[in-house]
Amino acid sequence: MSVEVSIVIAAHNARPALVQSLPALLAQEGIEAAEIIVADSSNDGTAQWLTSQFPTVCLLHLEEALTVPELRGRAIAAAQGDIIAILDPYSVVAPGWLTALRQAHRERPNGVIGGTVDLHQSDSAGWLDWALYINEYGMFMSPMSAGEMEILPGSNISYKRPLLFDEANRPRHPVFWKTFTNQAAEAAGSALWLAPEMQVSLYKPVPFVDFWRTRYHHGRCFAGMRVADAPSRERLWRAATAPLLPFLLLWRWGRRYLRKGHHRDKFLLTLPLQWLLFGTWALGEMVGYLRGTGDGCRELFY
Repeated sequence: MSVEVSIVIAAHNARPALVQSLPALLAQEGIEAAEIIVADSSNDGTAQWLTSQFPTVCLLHLEEALTVPELRGRAIAAAQGDIIAILDPYSVVAPGWLTALRQAHRERPNGVIGGTVDLHQSDSAGWLDWALYINEYGMFMSPMSAGEMEILPGSNISYKRPLLFDEANRPRHPVFWKTFTNQAAEAAGSALWLAPEMQVSLYKPVPFVDFWRTRYHHGRCFAGMRVADAPSRERLWRAATAPLLPFLLLWRWGRRYLRKGHHRDKFLLTLPLQWLLFGTWALGEMVGYLRGTGDGCRELFY
């Protein structure tokens, strides 16, 4: 029997989040006709816990500590679905998420369709929770309108199978990088589409210092990959303009966040931390343009 939807999750020592996210996913209407694949490289007993608590979930446990892009690549390679949805272990799906995903792909020709990301239990969330959420996903906070987008959230995104597999059913991206995969889709003529009915909330109990450190590595990894084959003049030009990035990113995030009309106080309260996090990302980009990825891509575990 063919599988319509494969849902892939990359997890590394994320059991506290999976306690929240997997029950919500398994409660979706029609989930019995989908497959859930968790690619896990944890060393905290997550694999044993998953096997005992969620036997219907397909577990791919890797002993080596693999990064999120590597784990996603492994999970996607194992997926059988015509639609492949990518969630984080921190993505708590709202009721009706799976129905909305199926409907969006049936109605839209777009190969890449994503949804909204809100903060889980936002009424009781602390200001550090808000800082991390706004910095990573604040521009995707509800409400949003359906339509074409230039960027979609990596924690709530889905693909029609031909974008991820070639004619011989081989994965096009053994290591999955959302940004570069989406750029390839757009270059092939498939615009990114946002379906606001595909709603998830972010429950990410990650220490702020760890998140802050990862911003640098992520920025360096992205920049190094971006200019891997670029001439020296382009690398130098991008490095010279990297100090402008905190201003640009804050403007892009803030403009979209503030016009939603709610939780504006959270943005203002966390503004100093937004400067810190965007500045750290910009520093990572600058180093990546000048010196390449270094170990940056090997440090991305969430």
